[in-house]
Amino acid sequence: MAVGIRKMTELEVAGNSADLIEYFVHRLAKSGVPVVTPPGGLACHVDATRFLSHLPQAEYPAGALAAAIYIASGIRGMERGTVSSDRDAAGNDVLSDLELARLAVPRRVYTISHVEYAVDRLKWLYAHRDLVKGLTFVEEPPLLRFFFGRLEPIANWGANLAAAFEADFGTDC
Repeated sequence: MAVGIRKMTELEVAGNSADLIEYFVHRLAKSGVPVVTPPGGLACHVDATRFLSHLPQAEYPAGALAAAIYIASGIRGMERGTVSSDRDAAGNDVLSDLELARLAVPRRVYTISHVEYAVDRLKWLYAHRDLVKGLTFVEEPPLLRFFFGRLEPIANWGANLAAAFEADFGTDC
């Protein structure tokens, strides 16, 4: 633990993560993938509202994008949007101001090769974004639904996306 604390105070180590995230965000933006700029220091945020502009917010575009990213790449992201909000007292969704898929880049874990892989898969997904549909809750607790709830894809779009992925990349990926 002492080594980790010492390393995180070294400028080249502390700045490395932010530099890698900046590179990641700029590579995606250059490829036309809608990302939040300027880049943050902990993660790359993909704008799900613009990425999946065909989805209404009530179908949870940030959650759908996080699921689609996983299907197309094996990369786990996190929904930061309406799913993360509890319903109001009347049981209605509280629509978030932003719908984001958060892709964390932990310090000293990912390399430039990992980022390039992620960029490649997100570019592919963006080109096939019309295959991604929304999500609907199948189990929803009254509190912390983003943590304990279960969602399923509307119209089985996950299988269609996986089939398109297999057609382009094969089954050995």
